[in-house]
Amino acid sequence: MTEPINPSTTALVAPEIRFQFYKDVYLAAVDRQFQYGKWVLASLLAVHAGSLVAISQAGLKTAALYAACGPLLIYGVGTTLVAGGLAWINFSTAMHVYAQHLKDIRDGKETAVSRLARAVVAFTLWGTPFVAALSLVLFFVAAARATDVLKP
Repeated sequence: MTEPINPSTTALVAPEIRFQFYKDVYLAAVDRQFQYGKWVLASLLAVHAGSLVAISQAGLKTAALYAACGPLLIYGVGTTLVAGGLAWINFSTAMHVYAQHLKDIRDGKETAVSRLARAVVAFTLWGTPFVAALSLVLFFVAAARATDVLKP
C-alpha cells in the first residue's frame, strides 16, 4: 500500500512539466516586455512629440501655443519615458524570477519569489499605468490650453 501524498513535502506536478511551464512563461514575458514597452512608448511619445511638432508649424500662434502647452508636452515626454522604464523594470523582474524558477527546478530545489522581487513587480505593475495616465492627463490639459489659445 502506498502512503498518501503530502502536498507540503511532495510536488504534485512533475519537475519536467513545471520546467516547461516556467520556460514558456519566461519566453512569453520576454516577448511581452518588447511588445508592451514598444507600444506604450510609441503611443504616448507620438501624441506629445507630435503636438510639439504641430505647435512649431502653427505660424503666428506658435509662440502663444508653446507658452501655453510646451512645458506640459515636454513633461509628457518625460513621464512617458518613466512609464516605459517602469514597464521595462516590471517585465525584466518577471523574466529574472522565471529564470530563477527554471534554475531551481533544474537543480531540484523548491522555487520561491523573494519579497524584493514581489515588491518591485507590484510597484511597477501599478506604477506604470499610473505614470502613463499622468502622461495622458498632461496631454489633455495641453490640448485644452491649445483650444483656448486657438479660439477666435
